[in-house]
Amino acid sequence: MTTSLSLITRQEAPATIDPQKLRKAFGHFPSGIAAIAADVQGSPEVMVASSFSVGVSLDPPLVLFSAQKSSTTWPVIASADRIGVSVLSQEHSAACRQLASRNRDIRFSSVSTRTTQAGAVEIEGSTAWFDCSVFAVHEAGDHYIVVFRVHDLHLNEDKQPLVFHRSQFTHPA
Repeated sequence: MTTSLSLITRQEAPATIDPQKLRKAFGHFPSGIAAIAADVQGSPEVMVASSFSVGVSLDPPLVLFSAQKSSTTWPVIASADRIGVSVLSQEHSAACRQLASRNRDIRFSSVSTRTTQAGAVEIEGSTAWFDCSVFAVHEAGDHYIVVFRVHDLHLNEDKQPLVFHRSQFTHPA
């Protein structure tokens, strides 16, 4: 009998790992930072994620990120037809914290953006930008794994990525 890997889920006993220690261990893995942004009913919305991952699939072109189930921003962005994913560059260190602010009124102040006709929002000066739509959403613990279909993209090869490592922004050597 063959089991489809896409159907495998395991229900196990609750983890006994200290959540703070686990968060610290996760921080030892350097990651890029992406701004997930869309125009929703005439207003730009954004959330920042270090869980963005490329190379999910080339055919169809798919990328993914994880959103906390407790996020109040993700359900708003998820309602958009098109969503921009901006891979932030070194020049975005200050803007990154601003974009991630709980205060929605300041998130975009002094941050240059471009919005497509379809409503995807791009943070200007990013190393890469993807115009996406939601392809699939899967529950995974206290997060959703969100798979995006890529419709268009732009590269900025003269920019270096912003990297998050050990709870700090760093730059690749």
